[in-house]
Amino acid sequence: MTRSVAIVAFLLGLVPVGACLATWVGLGVLRGLPGPEIVGLAVAITGIPIAGIWALSGQQLSGLAAGMWAWPALMLVAIPGYFPGELDEAMSTGLSMLASPAGTGAARATADSVADKVARLTSAAPRLDGVPPVAEAAIATHECPPAMVLGDDQVALPYEGQGHSMIIPVQFGDAELPMLFDTGASFTTLDARTLKAIGLRVASDAPVVTLHTANGDRTARLVIAPTVWVGGLPVEGVTIALCEECADDRVRGLLGLNVSGQFLVTIDTAGQQVLFQPRAGNPDRVADVQPWLDTRATVTLFTDGRAEAEATATNRANRRVADAVVGVHCGKEHRTIELGPIAAGETVSAKARLPRDAACERYSVTLDHARW
Repeated sequence: MTRSVAIVAFLLGLVPVGACLATWVGLGVLRGLPGPEIVGLAVAITGIPIAGIWALSGQQLSGLAAGMWAWPALMLVAIPGYFPGELDEAMSTGLSMLASPAGTGAARATADSVADKVARLTSAAPRLDGVPPVAEAAIATHECPPAMVLGDDQVALPYEGQGHSMIIPVQFGDAELPMLFDTGASFTTLDARTLKAIGLRVASDAPVVTLHTANGDRTARLVIAPTVWVGGLPVEGVTIALCEECADDRVRGLLGLNVSGQFLVTIDTAGQQVLFQPRAGNPDRVADVQPWLDTRATVTLFTDGRAEAEATATNRANRRVADAVVGVHCGKEHRTIELGPIAAGETVSAKARLPRDAACERYSVTLDHARW
């Protein structure tokens, strides 16, 4: 290899090196590792093998260029085998993080585009362990007994298992998934493989919540499922948490209270079925809306004793919030402020008077009611 060719190969090799480095950064971010630890591990995993190849070549530029192509290519092919369904999301997250000093939306859009292209290229290659790529893998099948309609707006879902391990069928679009009916889970969860299979993509800047799992607390990013069907009964705009630990070879995730709480639920242990009946009226959807609504408030105390609170909310979801009510708590006083409808991406504000001489030097803010 001539020196000029080696220089070109070296410069072009910065692209796969950057992609590999970004992917490891993204994987670290998705697992909630500390920033310095993420960067150190990403640099070590990406750089040390390349340095080794360079040393073996007698520190030739051509050897360095070869290492910059060979090692990242091997990593990008192997990663899906160890982290199923996470390559495109991890690379998008990592590239967004590395591009963040620019502070532009264009940088993030470019990062997502590059991640999608690399993911499509690497998904065509076989995994090292012989398992087919995630893009071609079917959702784990589990034959669930069909739902039974018992009357107007009431269905019975036969379950398998017993006690705290009741498995019921839940519909996500065209896919019927076996889900663990969990009355202790605040959010419905799915793993990355299933989310990808049903067409849901978790954004790199999605809200993050803490899940209390059997293996300890885990941070999880969120995405909104347009509709979840329970025995033919729909629940619109369900917030789904990405949780790998919540799935196994039997179930794809947990059916949480943000879905089951929309129904009057009766567990018939004798008939081994769960009865679902929609609640009357328009049930509150705070659990689904709150992670996507950035709410805050300020309290102004005037010298003449008057007090005023202003609540502001920004809708980060990709759907409209029909109404939202923010609560401002000052000592024993609790004043609610109605914000009305909030379009996707919109920020709205509203004010309310507080009692004169209200003790509001310290106050707290809550989202009291919300609906899509």
